[in-house]
Amino acid sequence: MSLLFIALAVLGAGLLTLWFFTSQRRASLPPAGSAVPAAPARVAPSTASAPPAPSARPAPSGLARVSAEPARQLPAAQPSVAAEVPPALAALNLRRAHELPQEQRQALVRTFRDIPRPPKLLQHLLSPAFFNAASSRQLVELIASEPLIASRVLAAVNSPRYGLSAAVSSVGQAVTYLGLNSVRALCLQYILTDAFKADSPERQQALEATWRASALATELAQQLAGRLNLPDIGPLVSAVVLSFLGRLGTAAVMPRALLGRIPARDLLQRAQAEQELLGLCASEVGRLLMADWGLPERIVADAADIDRQLLPDEPGADPARTAGLAVAYLSARLGERLAAGDRIDLLSFALASQTDAECHHLRQRLAQPALAGLPAALNWPVVNAAIERVQATFR
Repeated sequence: MSLLFIALAVLGAGLLTLWFFTSQRRASLPPAGSAVPAAPARVAPSTASAPPAPSARPAPSGLARVSAEPARQLPAAQPSVAAEVPPALAALNLRRAHELPQEQRQALVRTFRDIPRPPKLLQHLLSPAFFNAASSRQLVELIASEPLIASRVLAAVNSPRYGLSAAVSSVGQAVTYLGLNSVRALCLQYILTDAFKADSPERQQALEATWRASALATELAQQLAGRLNLPDIGPLVSAVVLSFLGRLGTAAVMPRALLGRIPARDLLQRAQAEQELLGLCASEVGRLLMADWGLPERIVADAADIDRQLLPDEPGADPARTAGLAVAYLSARLGERLAAGDRIDLLSFALASQTDAECHHLRQRLAQPALAGLPAALNWPVVNAAIERVQATFR
């Protein structure tokens, strides 16, 4: 009996204890429907003082690591890093004509004194007044004063290059069909052609390659400048024609033994070789020659500065002028490549992917607003068709 009493007493004490703790927990809980207080925030341990637990997964890297750490402030976006300048290009120092000692400058000018001076037509075509206010009638009158140039213009206009459906019988019709800029460019090309003669097959080959490159570059510059709505297309196209003057001059007067030491198309290597052999690269030789002919200073500067787009922009350069020179430079380089026989499909040509040193700074200039449409203009079917017609005249 006593054992039974003791067991009942223990059981009662246990039930009493269980009831007490249950009632205490219910008293600590919030009423139904009330908000549950948030747990206190945990402080993340410092990664410098507390290494991750052995079972922790390795921390992600790169952008994934940044996104996995929301408490860290993301760094500001950084501008893309420009491609490294090729060492040969970084070391290039193209001397300007005025930097050459006076005696050497005068000697170079004397070298070209045997080249026949161009007719007055050249100065008329390039005069600022003619660019600003020329009419079709004035251009026709100027060309008619040089019958040989006029006949060549008509022959070119009636060639497959322009694909006219009916023959053109007068310079006036040529201007009507093609416009002032095209006819002016043709005149300039033929004036330069007449100024340089070859005395050997090697020299003839060098001159013909330059003439072909000039024709292709001129057509390409006119097409691209028109597509981009650049200002002053006439002076720009004329500058492209004249930018080949130095190459024509050096090919015409350089000793034949040295002609083979001038690369045919790579501008960086060619400019270096010309400067070593002559004291100046061909574009600066052209600057001296144009100044000796008394051509307008603006057209001289533009023509001579086209090849200097191989180098970075100078501080304070005019963006509008730089954009025009960039188009002229691209046209000249592609003209040289096409004339040398390179197979280039303009419909799919990607300027941004060109890795040649001569295109390095040109790719950087594509960021200019005025040149935003240049890659697309280069792929335009009309531009490709125009270049194919020019190439057909060489076959």
